[in-house]
Amino acid sequence: MTTNTSVAHERLLYRLFDTFNSYDVEAFAACYAEDAVMHDVAIGKTFTGRAEIAEFLRVWLAASPDSHIEIGEPIVAGDRASVTWTGTGTLTGDFAHIPGAIHGSTVNQRAVSVMRFDAHGLITEHFDYYDMFGLLRQMGIIPAE
Repeated sequence: MTTNTSVAHERLLYRLFDTFNSYDVEAFAACYAEDAVMHDVAIGKTFTGRAEIAEFLRVWLAASPDSHIEIGEPIVAGDRASVTWTGTGTLTGDFAHIPGAIHGSTVNQRAVSVMRFDAHGLITEHFDYYDMFGLLRQMGIIPAE
């Protein structure tokens, strides 16, 4: 059974990824509660609060300004949701979170995000899981073979 809350959470997920794809850092950050926590599990980094989450996206987009995400169908249950996605882009700048990437390398990375929402429908906790080894190979940090 779909509830109004589930529909609202699903819409927010679509808005989150739409704002990423339109490079609207402030609108992206506005999808999160003021005290939200975003965990990038693969790189072992946590970003706390809207300002840090916005800065994470600024750093990423500076390194890969053609980044794009295609999402799968979200699964929403109560105050939690998960969604698979594929991120693509070309690294043309330095990515501070993963030093040593080769400029010009292309990324095509599958991942899953797991999120929790507050009573206002904003994201309070966000976990991203992806294949770090594969990403490092695509970035030229680890030899392909």
